[in-house]
Amino acid sequence: MPHSGGVQARCLWLAALATILLSPERASGQAVTPLPQDELDFQGRASLAVGSGARALGMGGAFLARADDATAASWNPAGLSYLRLPEISLVGVRNDSETLTKRSTGATAEDSEARGYQPDFIAAAIPLEIGTVSGAAQISFQRVLSLDAQRTTRRANVQIQQAFEGGFDVLAFGTGVKVTRSLRLGLTLNRWLNGYRQTRVRVPVVFATTQDIDFQLSGWNLNFGALWSPNESFNLGAVVKTPFEASVRLERRRQDVVGGQQQSNSFVSESVRLELPAAVGIGASWRPSSPFTISADHTRTFWSNGRIRNFFTLPLLGDPNRQGQVFDSLNYPAVDEVSQEDTEQFRLGAEYVLLGRHVRWPLRAGFFTDRQYFRGGNGRPPVFIGFALGAGILVGPVLIDAAFVHESGDYLDREGNEIDVRIRRLYLSLIYRHRGRP
Repeated sequence: MPHSGGVQARCLWLAALATILLSPERASGQAVTPLPQDELDFQGRASLAVGSGARALGMGGAFLARADDATAASWNPAGLSYLRLPEISLVGVRNDSETLTKRSTGATAEDSEARGYQPDFIAAAIPLEIGTVSGAAQISFQRVLSLDAQRTTRRANVQIQQAFEGGFDVLAFGTGVKVTRSLRLGLTLNRWLNGYRQTRVRVPVVFATTQDIDFQLSGWNLNFGALWSPNESFNLGAVVKTPFEASVRLERRRQDVVGGQQQSNSFVSESVRLELPAAVGIGASWRPSSPFTISADHTRTFWSNGRIRNFFTLPLLGDPNRQGQVFDSLNYPAVDEVSQEDTEQFRLGAEYVLLGRHVRWPLRAGFFTDRQYFRGGNGRPPVFIGFALGAGILVGPVLIDAAFVHESGDYLDREGNEIDVRIRRLYLSLIYRHRGRP
């Protein structure tokens, strides 16, 4: 099942929710490495350039040139330079996705759904001033790829129950400084950690299987950001996220029952490597009046360079404690040998703040396009379409925001099957700005 593509390009702005365990041949309709279908379980959100926060995502993720709150490090670290008070930020998200596959004859061949709740972003920032240079420093936690979900997949004679827990997390140490009156620069050092655990139970007519996966990764990369303001109402922003190779500890376990015969098998490898690609983004933001802001972004993640190395399978009814086939290099997240595409997102958003005597009510809306990493039946990557709505309330030092993001795509795969994808996310964020004693 495809996900939002573009997770750094993460949607993402979401883009999307991780899609795991549906075979790439069903997602793209292309000829792939002859892996058993039950072994194809390494698909994830392909957008790594997206940040977090209900305010930003309420604007459709068009925030690279407007990032100016505690979530700035996840979008453009140069925006941390705007902070003048200590801030604490908390963000949570609910993910909900559905995929329906229809045969060219019109019959329903497969459908799946997934739902989950998880923390999305936690940060603490403090302002800094050294001589004539002002800015801020921040430490943050972000769940870049969330896999907390329950998924049910139904096919003609098979039902698969999947339970996911965990995700790919980033612990970031960031800073943003105002270099000149019009130029701001920022940097984050990112420690990627954690991973996911997955249990899949397949109950078909011919044979049953239960598989468990424990996938843990670690690695480092950098984000560079810049903001240029030729005047007070107009910003240009840019961000670059470096590629890196993550070390992976992969443990797989399976139990199969075929014709009354039962066999268990497991294997652990610490030689798996995940090569995550670079991403770049540019944006512009214009504030024609004090309460009104318009922003636009373009992001690209170079998923044509994404790889997973030393990936292995466990054979059906194979020898215990033995791995199956080992693959020196496969594309990621497609997990095949067919070339995959870079993902792209275009985002457009607006914010209008209603001013009361003691309360501010920001209203937001956004629109985005999300080009996927795989090719559809026409030989081109499908483009998903999304919209966002958001609102908030600012009372004293507390800002509460909510955002709803909807993304959808319809396309034909290489076999002429119609794929219908619907992804929904609900974000809730809280920002507290400490004003100190009056």
